[in-house]
Amino acid sequence: AGKTTPYLSFNKADYDKALSEGKVIFLEFYANWCPICRAQEPKLFEGFDALTNDNVVGFRVNYNDDQTEDMEKQLAKDFGVTYQHTHVILKDGTVVSKSNDDLDKDSFVALIESVQK
Repeated sequence: AGKTTPYLSFNKADYDKALSEGKVIFLEFYANWCPICRAQEPKLFEGFDALTNDNVVGFRVNYNDDQTEDMEKQLAKDFGVTYQHTHVILKDGTVVSKSNDDLDKDSFVALIESVQK
């Protein structure tokens, strides 16, 4: 999702690049077996499609499912994520937001814009 503001499947290379470039990073800890995660994802797609900020990048991070890789497990541990459908926002490599609130397109865009200030 997202043309200007991408929402990607997590991979270490793109994550490290976003960190080194000082981008605002949105991490969605997603489990493919979780009905809440599956319901949330289309709303996040809409939110990323609505953003026009190339200083923001999002990643879907697999969490406790059959696709979770070691780096994703480490991210969850590093950020104290203990539950799927948790989102973490980093600015300058520091956590500025962490919650498992349900975000629709408008609340997601408002959240990202508030972090940008």
